[in-house]
Amino acid sequence: MYRRSNERGSEGLGRKASAYGATSVGSRCPGNWPSGTKSKKTRTSFTLLEVLLALAVAVMVVGALMALSRAAAIGAAYTDGVGLTTQHARVVLDRIARTVREATANEQFPGFIVVADQVGPWRFPDTLVVWHPESAPADPTGLPRFSELVIYCSYPTEPAWLMEIRVPDDTRTVPAITDTSAWQAELAAIKASASPTAVRLTDRMRTCTSGELGEQPRAALRFEARYRPSLEEYAAYKAGTTAWTALSWPQSMYGPNVGLRQAWVRIELQLASEEENSQEISYPFFGSAALYYPLSK
Repeated sequence: MYRRSNERGSEGLGRKASAYGATSVGSRCPGNWPSGTKSKKTRTSFTLLEVLLALAVAVMVVGALMALSRAAAIGAAYTDGVGLTTQHARVVLDRIARTVREATANEQFPGFIVVADQVGPWRFPDTLVVWHPESAPADPTGLPRFSELVIYCSYPTEPAWLMEIRVPDDTRTVPAITDTSAWQAELAAIKASASPTAVRLTDRMRTCTSGELGEQPRAALRFEARYRPSLEEYAAYKAGTTAWTALSWPQSMYGPNVGLRQAWVRIELQLASEEENSQEISYPFFGSAALYYPLSK
């Protein structure tokens, strides 16, 4: 009995050992695996090629972001400059147009006139004179007084400034509108005087110089006035050489004794805007206004 039980015990151990292979029972400990099994090493660094590729990608991303930021800054500066310049132009054009529409006019003075400076062969129609009294005119049927005028022109010492000038203390009667030399002399004295009440409408006028015009810069400003019937036509009618019905009445608006005259002015100016890169760019602006008043036969 004893021998048989030992044999069975040894047979059980043999069968258990064969299940694990040819190794001994003691070799089943986890720390004693066969020496043929290799463990993988963990890599903790990058190669030089990988570092260079990463740097190249980072440089491209940073460069793209800088380019986008630069483009956004330039676009913002352009938008701000154009917006501010357009606002200046709108204020100037609206103010001049409103003054023209509110002007006083009669047979001797058509509400406003354009006085041009003559520099050698060059003509500069850059001064607009409007009859716009602050109260009732002193002589509604005659010529205005200098104190009743509003003058739009560039400032002589600062041609980039567009000014609105009044001379409230000068009660003299203005010259006839056909006396160009007298008007030029009077306006030159008014512009050079420090006494007139002046309002600066904008300081963004584009200026330019030329060797033929001297060193004094001039503003890019122009006024053009038209009258229907024209001054020459109405003078010819008064002289008896043109018929009343032959005058160029606007829309044929005239009657047997009274006709409607149209006085129209065109305004052209250029305003400068400084961009983000400090480069000055000018923009043209245009405006117009019309005045209607009766002419008697």
